[in-house]
Amino acid sequence: DFHPIHTRIANNSGMQCGFCTPGMVMTMYQALKKQPEMTMEEIEGQFDGNICRCTGYRPILDTAKTFAVDSNVKDHICLRSYSKGSYDQKKWDPVFPEELKDFKVGRSRLEFVGGGIKWIKPEDSLSSVLEMISSNSSSNPVGGRTSLGIYKPLPATHSSEIKGQKDKSPHLYKDDAKLRVHIDLSDVGVLSRIEEASVEGIKGIEIGGSAKIAAVMEALKSSKSKSSSFEHLLVHMKKVANVHVRDSGSFAGNIILAKTKGFLSDLATLLLGTNAIVSWACKNVPKTSAYKHAGSFRGKSGIHRVIQSMQDFLSSPQTPDGAVLGSILIPYLQKGSLFRSYRVAIRPQNSHAIVNAAFSAELSEHKVIKVTLAMGGLMNHEKIGAHALRLHAIEKLLTGKGLTNETFGSVRDAVSKLASSIVSKEGGMREETRIRLAESFLMKFLLTLTEKNVHHELRKGGVETIDSLRKSVSKGYQEFSYPDTHAPIAVPTPLPSGKFLASGSAKFTSDLKPLPGTLHAALVIARRARATIKNIDWSGALKMPGVHGYVSKEDLGESNCSTWGEPFAFYDKEKFPLYYTSNYVIGIGDEVPFHGKPLGIVLADSPARARAAALRVLTTYDESTLKEPVVDVKSSKELEQVCPSCALPTVSTQKKGTDVKEVLQSSEVTEIRGKVHTGSQRHFYMENQVAYVIPDEEMGYKIYCATQFPSAANSLIAKLLGLPQSMIQIIHNRMGGSFGGKYDCTFVGMAAVGAKKYDRPVKFYLDKNNDMRNISGRVSYNAEFKVGVDKEGRIKGLDFEATGSAGARPNFAWFTNLSLATALSGGYAIFNQDFRAYLTFTNLPGGQVVRGPGEIQAGICMETIIERIAYELGKDSHDIRTLNLISEDKKILETLGFNGKYDNCTLQRMWKTLEERAEYKSRAAAVQKFNSENKLRKRGICMVPLRYSVNMWKKSALVNLYTDGTVLVRTGGSEMGQGLNVKVQQIVSYELGRLLGESIPIEDIKMAPMDSNVLSCQIFTGGSTGSEASAEAARRACQTLVNRMRPVLQGMEAKVKKDVTGDSSQPAINFAAVCAAAEGANLQMQALGHWADSGDDKASYQTWGCGCSEVEIDVLTGEMVLLRSDLYYDAAQSLNPSIDIGQAEGAFMMGIGMLLQEETLIDSSNGELISHGTWEYKPPLAVNVPKEWNVIFFQGNKSGKVLSSKASGEPPLVMSTSVLMALRHAIADARKDAGNVDWFDMPTPVTVEQRLKLLQPAWKQKGLKEPLAS
Repeated sequence: DFHPIHTRIANNSGMQCGFCTPGMVMTMYQALKKQPEMTMEEIEGQFDGNICRCTGYRPILDTAKTFAVDSNVKDHICLRSYSKGSYDQKKWDPVFPEELKDFKVGRSRLEFVGGGIKWIKPEDSLSSVLEMISSNSSSNPVGGRTSLGIYKPLPATHSSEIKGQKDKSPHLYKDDAKLRVHIDLSDVGVLSRIEEASVEGIKGIEIGGSAKIAAVMEALKSSKSKSSSFEHLLVHMKKVANVHVRDSGSFAGNIILAKTKGFLSDLATLLLGTNAIVSWACKNVPKTSAYKHAGSFRGKSGIHRVIQSMQDFLSSPQTPDGAVLGSILIPYLQKGSLFRSYRVAIRPQNSHAIVNAAFSAELSEHKVIKVTLAMGGLMNHEKIGAHALRLHAIEKLLTGKGLTNETFGSVRDAVSKLASSIVSKEGGMREETRIRLAESFLMKFLLTLTEKNVHHELRKGGVETIDSLRKSVSKGYQEFSYPDTHAPIAVPTPLPSGKFLASGSAKFTSDLKPLPGTLHAALVIARRARATIKNIDWSGALKMPGVHGYVSKEDLGESNCSTWGEPFAFYDKEKFPLYYTSNYVIGIGDEVPFHGKPLGIVLADSPARARAAALRVLTTYDESTLKEPVVDVKSSKELEQVCPSCALPTVSTQKKGTDVKEVLQSSEVTEIRGKVHTGSQRHFYMENQVAYVIPDEEMGYKIYCATQFPSAANSLIAKLLGLPQSMIQIIHNRMGGSFGGKYDCTFVGMAAVGAKKYDRPVKFYLDKNNDMRNISGRVSYNAEFKVGVDKEGRIKGLDFEATGSAGARPNFAWFTNLSLATALSGGYAIFNQDFRAYLTFTNLPGGQVVRGPGEIQAGICMETIIERIAYELGKDSHDIRTLNLISEDKKILETLGFNGKYDNCTLQRMWKTLEERAEYKSRAAAVQKFNSENKLRKRGICMVPLRYSVNMWKKSALVNLYTDGTVLVRTGGSEMGQGLNVKVQQIVSYELGRLLGESIPIEDIKMAPMDSNVLSCQIFTGGSTGSEASAEAARRACQTLVNRMRPVLQGMEAKVKKDVTGDSSQPAINFAAVCAAAEGANLQMQALGHWADSGDDKASYQTWGCGCSEVEIDVLTGEMVLLRSDLYYDAAQSLNPSIDIGQAEGAFMMGIGMLLQEETLIDSSNGELISHGTWEYKPPLAVNVPKEWNVIFFQGNKSGKVLSSKASGEPPLVMSTSVLMALRHAIADARKDAGNVDWFDMPTPVTVEQRLKLLQPAWKQKGLKEPLAS
């Protein structure tokens, strides 16, 4: 039986691709196991370390909250209800083995040796631990060893290759190069204790060195009454890492990283701000004055306690010889003192801070008697030796002073100068942001100290933090209304494989068990952009144990992993030799087009050995050829000055209506000009690029791979191996997400060549870092526009020109350009338009399609144009939007359309309805009132329309019937989380059920993997239409089978009528009986269905929708909370509302990620992608979902098209621009308070760093200069 958590998350459609679902399940399980009676707020807080790219989190959170004691979750989709509280743990949870209950690890020493590392779990004896440390200078005491996720060991050969480069990735430090003995302290009892204690007369909570962070939080929670600082420490510590790391990581280990690695630790700053005392345990007292002897350590005879302040601990890189960090004392805060802490990060949770702070002060008669100001992030934490600082100069300035407006001004000036001097000296990323945050944190603290005298409009945002908004439990509803006349079509149906996905028993390509003799591949990459490769030395790798060989450019031949047919004839090979598309894997003598370019793969008998060997391949470069990489989108003229081979001709042009130049010259038209920048975004699918290639002596090669494009993989590998396509079998069952990132066939191609070269199976699973380095993301654009409007703001003409980055090879950047042209006008009626889009080659990976390619960029541009019109005319942008909406008049729709007709338009109706449902006008008035009453917190609200062009592509389906009535279906579509399989099953159930007037049970219909040996030449799955096309192909196959079996059924019915004798044992005519009879009549029990565009316009259609979002920002820190979003989407008649609503929500959240926090960071000096992992790249988490989120599916018309549904996986992405524009309104209002009403550009993503820059003018407002009432 499946566990209740498995069942519930599956029934609630809490997964789509399902790759992340076991992690979500275990997060729920762990939380309920530790605390069976949890509130909804507590349960939501558990999901701070789990990423889901598909669902948008809402169904996952709703599932988890059904287990809360205060649950009020309503299943608006499937109408299920659940009892409050946890499940019966005695009934469902595994029983802990009796023989292990009394087992104590610390009774005896355990040792594990492997890979050149010895791991020791010592007996429960501090004395033995100290002896081990003293006898082995290279020993490394560890707690949870969670630091391995940040600091990864690098071999010497690799580090010498990158020597001298400005490496901004902290996880590339040469960590533990000489440390081979790890001593696990987690079960040394004296180091795990947390207790009230006194050290040198100072009372507080003493935390043992190996105590887990989560255990420390529990201790602080239970001791909150003893110190007013503990509550604030708890709130801050919940933002440190995530639940899983806090459960495993040790408190002391975290601050040791701050001491030895320059790690930007929140805990270190908190301890510095609380004047914590660090105790070392050692057998010999150090002879240096850096430490003070304080007796024995926790009563252990022969073991000394030596102490130092937290400031001394951080500022000195040395540690006492033969010592272990024994404990940390957090003193109780003195009565009459006040403590506050702050942090700002790229993402609110599970993200390292940009700057953090911990402040405390004691006041007497409005004067500062004593103050401690600690801050982390001012130093450059990309360097070893950086640490949190005490702001002694500011402390001195404040001590003895009264908190007056004059004091505020002098302190603010002083901290600005101090932070600027430190940051400018240290350098590093986000310099200006670090300075601004130092100012804002201290300003907030001073306002808090004088809360009673602070002007009312400054209290919210000055005294209150935005955390209170984040704590509120998310809520909302999902609504649809479809007739059930075609059940199970349009009926909310969970994935039949849902419970298997939830339990982790469903197999992805990466889960396939390797056959004996399998070799594992690891990628070798170039680490210089625009440098010529002088030599590649594979010898270091080949000497490694378990290494079998390698594949390089020489093994790939002329095809060189180039994709499906090279349809890019307009790229001149002679003019652009560096960027020619077949140059996929490079070698000696080649110029490196981008940092991370594949040089080949190493093959070994395990993944770990392959990865280690790949890092030992030494590449040397001809330094004389090194050129500065081009990493920015620039105009063609600028690029030709920098790099002549970078500029490309126009590849996309669209003209519509009257010549725009003439329109703009009209005396009745006002011309408005502006510019827009849209940034990139990575796919960040959960399952990385993966392939498993198995040689087959007679049949050729069997290849399991996660691909959106099976025919491309088939043709590429056939070319590479010199075999007919019929001998290359591509098999695909399911993918852990894709979003456009799995069209690329480079890696499966290299694996196939390796399998042929060594006649062994090869499995290739690309790690996340190299996956992100090689699979580029969304095409970024610089755009300029000229728009002509009449005096009311009606658009009369638009001239638009954009330049996009195609990267170092074109890939699908050209498709994004075409989509940008199609999508630009969005939901607005623009009759006269002149569109030009250019692509430029840059020293980055080739531009890819990413969910909604071109459309989201178009949405950003068009909504910015609307805002600019409203700004220039002094009008409300909502009125400008309403005025320019596409009409539902058929003649107007035909005039507007240039990519298929703008048919079945429901936009005007939806716009008016959403205004009412979202209470737009009353909320807009409330936002205006809120902003007038608050200067340091601002809100914005915005509604945007959606028009999205959709195109369908051919698909085939094979339906097999069996004599027991079961069905096996195989389609040419790729299941990657969009619900393709379950929608096909619903269609098949209905269509086959028409034979007897009763649908076939879905559990009797199984989906077989896509197999190119069964269905050849299957084109890509993408654009959110793979489900529709596959389902239509399956429907046609079913219709063939039904028509074929109908005569058999009629014969059976005639026989029943003839043989009626009143005998109740007369067998019923069911589907199984008909199938058996059909087989007995020698009928063919399979049917092939195929759907393709027949030129009758069924392959394209428009989708319509509108979205409304409201945000709140903190003017001093740039932090933002999405208060509410309402999405209204015309899905026609959704095939499966529970899947499609999840698709819409997932798309919306992915849009939020692109617009607000998923920043692609490039080191301009060498072209390296800095954000190639989760340390700097931050997709949305559960904390980012709207606090109120309502999704309504409108049943529009899709008559005459394929099936009755519309795509839902991509279009709602564009509605996330409502959040972006609401943010613009909030920022504009803040700037207005300081008298700044200038227009401002807002390049995406508008990260917290960018928001702070845009908010800087607001800091000049009078209220902040004189915050206190006289």
